[in-house]
Formats: sequence, C-alpha cells, structure tokens
Amino acid sequence: MMGDPGDRMQPASRPMDGTLYGTVRQFLRSQSTLTLSTVGPDELPAAADLYFAADRQLVLYFISEADSRHARNLAHNPRVAATIHAQAWDWREIRGVQVEGVCQALTSPAGRARALALYGRKFSFLGAFAAVLTRHVVYQITPHWVRWLDNREAFGHKEELILNPLPQDDLSND
Repeated sequence: MMGDPGDRMQPASRPMDGTLYGTVRQFLRSQSTLTLSTVGPDELPAAADLYFAADRQLVLYFISEADSRHARNLAHNPRVAATIHAQAWDWREIRGVQVEGVCQALTSPAGRARALALYGRKFSFLGAFAAVLTRHVVYQITPHWVRWLDNREAFGHKEELILNPLPQDDLSND
C-alpha cells in the first residue's frame, strides 16, 4: 500500500509559482512518454509506457483502450505512480519526474475534447487516428506529489512539489 507522500523526507519543496514548477513544466513539454504504474485486483503491480500531454497545472493526459491491463487496473484502483525521464547514458545526465496521483477517465464530452486538443497539439499524428479514437478512453492523472530528479545538479539531486488536488474535469487553463 502506498504511503502518504508527506511521510517521506522531502529534500526541498517550493510553491507552485517557483522555478521548480517551471522546470518541471518545461521538462514535461520536452518528453513524449511516461511509464504508468498501476495495481490490479490481484494486488499485482503493472507498468505501461504511454504517450502523454501535460497542462499548465501538471495534470497529465493519455489515451488508451478500455480493455488494456492498465485500464482494468484503474477501474479497480485509481491511485497511480508515473515516471517521465530523458534518455541518458551517463549517470551525470539522469533527470526526470516522478509522480503520484489519481487517474480517472474523462467522461464529459467537453473535458475529453479539451484533453484531445491538448494531446493533438503535442502529437501531430493524432488526426490520423480520429476514426478509432471514439473507441478509446482519455485519462487524466491529477498529481498530488511530484519529484524532480536532476543529476546534472549533483548525484541524487531531488526536489519535490506537493500539489493540491485540482477539479478532475477542468482543462480550462491548459
């Protein structure tokens, strides 16, 4: 069972309007893929690599088939963890984001349309899949904890953001 992020040692926290928040936003814009971790009804963990888009509040969006393993797991338990990292072959170049939060399917047509528009601005290939998107689910990960790791600063350099939950279907500020 996942513990409360507040129970962890926190190397550094900054308010959302600080430079850490901007660094994380910029990094998320520069990356394409996240690894999503879920837990199924059998209590076994699973990981899936997915394209994602992020809004200004660091809410992450991805598209998936409703019968995928991670979608079935999300129906059982919406709590997730995710990682996004840059490719690195030298330990001094390791940098990335770790996230814990809640993942939900977007069910309102307006929320789904705004998420798909955000996703489409990041991934130009989305238009080629318009016909099959009606059979897919658009998911939203609302993070409550974000850790930035950057070995370019120092080995194991970490900073954290503790975020307040946002309205689940509000993409108006993307």
